[in-house]
Amino acid sequence: MTTPNPPAATGSKGNQAPPPVRPFRAGTFRTLVQDGYQQSATMSAATQTMAQYSPTPNAYIRGLWVQAVMVTSANAATVAFQADAPPIVFQQLVFQDANQKPIVGPLNGYQLLIVNKYGGYQYNDDPRASAVYSVTTGSGGTGGSFTMVLYVPLEVVSRDTLGSLQNKSASSAFQFLLTVNTIANVYSTAPTNPGTLTVTILEDGYVQPKPADATGNQLAQAPPQLGTTQYWTAGTYNALNGSQQVQLTQGLGYPVRNFLAVNYDVSNSTRATGDIDFPTATSFIFRGTTFWNVTKTIWKDQMSRQYGFYSTTADSANGLENGVYALWFDGDFGLQDGAELRNAYLPTQQGDQFQLVATFNGNSNLQWLANYVAPIAGPSNLASIQAR
Repeated sequence: MTTPNPPAATGSKGNQAPPPVRPFRAGTFRTLVQDGYQQSATMSAATQTMAQYSPTPNAYIRGLWVQAVMVTSANAATVAFQADAPPIVFQQLVFQDANQKPIVGPLNGYQLLIVNKYGGYQYNDDPRASAVYSVTTGSGGTGGSFTMVLYVPLEVVSRDTLGSLQNKSASSAFQFLLTVNTIANVYSTAPTNPGTLTVTILEDGYVQPKPADATGNQLAQAPPQLGTTQYWTAGTYNALNGSQQVQLTQGLGYPVRNFLAVNYDVSNSTRATGDIDFPTATSFIFRGTTFWNVTKTIWKDQMSRQYGFYSTTADSANGLENGVYALWFDGDFGLQDGAELRNAYLPTQQGDQFQLVATFNGNSNLQWLANYVAPIAGPSNLASIQAR
């Protein structure tokens, strides 16, 4: 008779599984660095291209902070800003890779403001609600001055750092391009003396982790699914009036995180009238299914609740934006959008039916911003970026 071997002792040292590698976020720490970029421009009747900014190679980059300070003096005019100002002081911003492929943009400054406000990247998402945000109007000596800070997002979720990009090579550097708008596009009544805009850029990133922590546990050396990249892009659908069925194409072919509609009236080019023009009821059809069919009032109510914007004054701190309507797919973790698990992203393919069906109340130009994520494992591999 053969005697069976006794089972291995589960507590024996030789049979213990190695401890799991600790996540990248546990081994790194955040850096926020002003690495020398500060440029100034005096407002004029022409647009002005600022010097290109390339982030200093460190390890990984999660975004940029753009500080914009306008200083005026000896003003005697009753200064007033255009409706999209002061962020529209940037006629165009684009963050691109070394091959000049845009990652964020091209967007204008107002579009970047609403990317901040509705993108789910910070606890206080609204740049106007920052304690440092200020705008001076009227006939005082500094009328026309302002201070604001905008964020250029690369990282998708700070909890696990998905989307942070490797930034280690000076020879294949990222590029950030800024174009300053004309004085007429910033002010409806300009200051007596054109102000000077000073732009300072800070790089937000992570250091390279050590191979192991103090107790010998291995540390992940890169963010999850390194090379996974989120994009923000914009398209325009012009002269929408009356009954419309519009095929929207931006972002299709990838998991979609957010959509933003920005409606402008054709006759006066404002979002205030664009909001009046926006349909009283709107439907969206995806692959033959109507998944969104709401009145304008309910849509605004849902945004107010989702984002915590409680002010009844549009275009103000913690208020909704005139003419701006968000469709979000990043609200699957907390009660607000952002910090998501990526379970609710809209999985799209090239050629999908994605249609807006509505009746516009006035002649409109609709800007459509799409926020989509390109997994390094392939555009259809949504499972690869979902949190475990």
